[in-house]
Formats: sequence, C-alpha cells, structure tokens
Amino acid sequence: STYDGLFTSDLEEGGSSSTAQANFGRKWGWYQSLHTLAQGDVRRIDEVTKTSVHKCFMMLEYEKDKANVENLLMKKHFKK
Repeated sequence: STYDGLFTSDLEEGGSSSTAQANFGRKWGWYQSLHTLAQGDVRRIDEVTKTSVHKCFMMLEYEKDKANVENLLMKKHFKK
C-alpha cells in the first residue's frame, strides 16, 4: 500500500491543475526538497541527508529565489 501510486492511475479527468499541484505538495512536501538537492539522482540521497541542514536550506532558498527572478524576467519578456 505504500507504493499504490505506481500501480494505479489517480489522474483526474478535468481536474484543475491547482488541485493537482496542492495534492502533489501534500503527498511529496519534504521529498521535493530532497529531490532538488540530490539533483534528481536517487544515488545522491544518502550524501544529501548527511549534509548540514544549514547548507541544505541555503541551497534551497537560493534555488527558489533564482527561479522567482527567472520567472519574473520571462513574464516581462513575453508581455512585450
């Protein structure tokens, strides 16, 4: 039952993307950060979990700020 999502289809037809995003966030919350720090490589998860929390949080905050700036620049560019 831990891995039900691998063997069932839980995609909702006509469901909103905001609902899907909220459900994803609830299900995977902390794991999203771990995935980011491990650069999507499951072999790096042990290495990341041995890294100090301070280093991890600083990197995550940097990535978040960088993504926000890039999104603002893209929105500005496409408004023209």
